[in-house]
Amino acid sequence: MHSKLLSIILCLITALQLHAVTVTTTAGELAMVVTDYSITNLTINGTIDARDFKFIADNLENLKSLNLAGVTISAYNSTLDDQMIAGVYNHEANTLPYCAMTGMTRLESIVLPQGLVAIDYGAMAGCTSLASISIPYSVSRIGDDAFNSCSSLTHLEFPGRITYLGSRAFIHCSNLAAVNLYPKNPLVIGDEAFADCVKLTNVNIGKNVTKIGNGAFDGCTALKVVFFLDESKLEEVGDRAFYNTGLKSIDFARTPMLKHLGAWALARTHITHVNIPAHVKSLDEGTLFYNKALTNIELPTTLTYLPDYMLAGCDQVDVGFMTRNLGNIGDYALYNQSQHESITVPYKVYYIGSHAMAGMTGLNEITSEPLVVPELGDEVWQGVDQSLVSLNVNGQSINDYMAAMQWMDFVVGEAQLRGDVNNDGFVNYADVVGERRLIVDGSSQGLDMSRTDVNGDERVNVGDIVSIYNIINGSQPAYKPYRTYFDDIVEGLGTAETTTTVNLDILLDNAIDYTAFQFSITTPTHISITNATLSQRCLAHEIHSGNDNGQHYTIVGFSPTGENIEGDNGVLLSLSISSTRPITINNTDYITLDEILFADKNENVYKRNDVKINLLGSSALDNVVVDQSSILVDVYNTQGQLLRTGVPRSEATNGLPHGIYIVGGKKVIVR
Repeated sequence: MHSKLLSIILCLITALQLHAVTVTTTAGELAMVVTDYSITNLTINGTIDARDFKFIADNLENLKSLNLAGVTISAYNSTLDDQMIAGVYNHEANTLPYCAMTGMTRLESIVLPQGLVAIDYGAMAGCTSLASISIPYSVSRIGDDAFNSCSSLTHLEFPGRITYLGSRAFIHCSNLAAVNLYPKNPLVIGDEAFADCVKLTNVNIGKNVTKIGNGAFDGCTALKVVFFLDESKLEEVGDRAFYNTGLKSIDFARTPMLKHLGAWALARTHITHVNIPAHVKSLDEGTLFYNKALTNIELPTTLTYLPDYMLAGCDQVDVGFMTRNLGNIGDYALYNQSQHESITVPYKVYYIGSHAMAGMTGLNEITSEPLVVPELGDEVWQGVDQSLVSLNVNGQSINDYMAAMQWMDFVVGEAQLRGDVNNDGFVNYADVVGERRLIVDGSSQGLDMSRTDVNGDERVNVGDIVSIYNIINGSQPAYKPYRTYFDDIVEGLGTAETTTTVNLDILLDNAIDYTAFQFSITTPTHISITNATLSQRCLAHEIHSGNDNGQHYTIVGFSPTGENIEGDNGVLLSLSISSTRPITINNTDYITLDEILFADKNENVYKRNDVKINLLGSSALDNVVVDQSSILVDVYNTQGQLLRTGVPRSEATNGLPHGIYIVGGKKVIVR
């Protein structure tokens, strides 16, 4: 019995071996050395050309494995007599030919020649059983449709020499899970190159990718993260590039050369927050169309036109994205944003397109800043019960709005403009002066105190000055400002000599980019501050100081143009200090910073209290760390994949497995 079974096994092995063939051939003669068309494994040595690939595709229907490691592919000019798919076609040397193995549905693996330089049009298209392939380093060109519908392909490594990735090259590769593109030379990702790769979850794009073509990742419903390497040279994202993907995060801050986002490029995704930087010069229609999860968007402050369908159906987005330079709001631009109770039409808007704000059924208040009534397209407010909505406008324009079609049906009244702290109907430098006087000198003359908390954080400080300048300069915060604490190092460096006057340098070692600051300082009765001077880190800033005729001083520094404080360490400002008696190192010669406030461009205010600085020697404060639980951070793994976004720092790693994570830009170990 056992002998009979052994005989059967030996016969099976022999049969399998008969189906594994190794041949050596000369270009065009493969048909002469392969006579068994039922073989499943074939290894070829020597030279072959397009005629031999046609023979393989036409006759070796059972082929599962093809090893071309020992092959050199020769050039061949086909003729009509060759009956090639392409008719007359020039097949180049060291190139997997045009439609070479199209439709070989049983082929599971192929080893390509090491000297291969290109994979031509449709070369492996329809090879539905091909599970993996190693593309040689020598390959620089992958042609259109090269791997179209290779539905078993799970993994790819692209050679660094690649300079061309053709249209539809990997379309319908439904099991492809990850794409890593790190070319050493400029590369364009072709149109629909990875469209409908429904299991693709991660895409890493190297710095030399210059364009993502139209529909490149269209329909990649599992795609959640696209990561750009620093110093990215990406210039353009094509139409529908990420349409209908599962994308939750994309960071264009890493793409400083990006100029254009195409139509519907990020439409119907799961993005919650997106920053489109100032260097992006143009957006096409529907860029963020129907992103139901989108809550925050940062648009270039220079943007003058909000394209058609741009944010239609984004019914969770904060309308604070409308920049101060916006002049034209396109058709259906904000269609069906039904949750908004109030919106502000920026003061430069002159035209609002047809149905632009139709479906905003939650509205109860509109502030329209333009003095000249904006022209409207058809049915701009369709579905809005205008008789229940207050329209607040500049006092001198009330009659014009009340007489204008589609505006007159609102309940028209006089507006209060955010940042207009002196209540003169305008937001300008006079409001900055008034706010500064209030903070530094405590003078409220000419101010409407109910308007001085410009950023809405229930305090009046340097953050409100930043808010006013943001309004004047046409900037907007990325999201609702918040108050928090900072963990940057502040220290004072004074003279080492015994004297009645000292020059005290206030140093800042900062991890966050700040644009403004405010110090409240208390001194002993024998100490006074006579002058405050900004350092070279603050060339774009101005400084103002005052005191209450006692021992309490307020110092405010800010930039009218919204520039950040330069660098991340060194002297911030110098204080000239005098004393009625010689200053020594003792417990009475010091100043106390009762309150330290720093503000960033987004109007966030960072706070620290009660810092004592000696006037002699060095008094570094290396442990200025307070409760940071209110800080919202993003969490990445070490591969750069975004795991969580906008979570409190105190909860950032809750539930994560053991490992290293990047939390708010800093490494955190979870044990």
